[in-house]
Amino acid sequence: MSSIAIKNAVHGDISVGTVLTWAKQYTDQEVYDYYELAGAPAESLPEYLPYVLTVAPLTKLGGDLNYLSQRMDWRAIRPLRRNEEIVAELEVTRLEPTAGMTKIAFDARIRCGGEVVITGRSKGLIVSA
Repeated sequence: MSSIAIKNAVHGDISVGTVLTWAKQYTDQEVYDYYELAGAPAESLPEYLPYVLTVAPLTKLGGDLNYLSQRMDWRAIRPLRRNEEIVAELEVTRLEPTAGMTKIAFDARIRCGGEVVITGRSKGLIVSA
């Protein structure tokens, strides 16, 4: 494992092997608001979440880091229901500081309970402030 670490205001010290997590359970109102914003108000909410909401917790974690993605690949194993708690995990697999930025890569997972329901990878840059 690398001894290189960067500091982050939200997640503290980050190095290869660090797993960033964030949990989210959407309310019916949030799902309704999403459909309304998308221009397709739902009279009755569907059982399953729209895909963009299922991966949003991963992008929230990236936002905490000021992460600019160069590539993201996701694979959904099953759809997620509105009432399920989603736990997003980004595991740092590469960290390479350079002038003004840090190259970073992640293995990504979304869990519901103990079950992994979305997997993926992402690589990109963290822009230094």
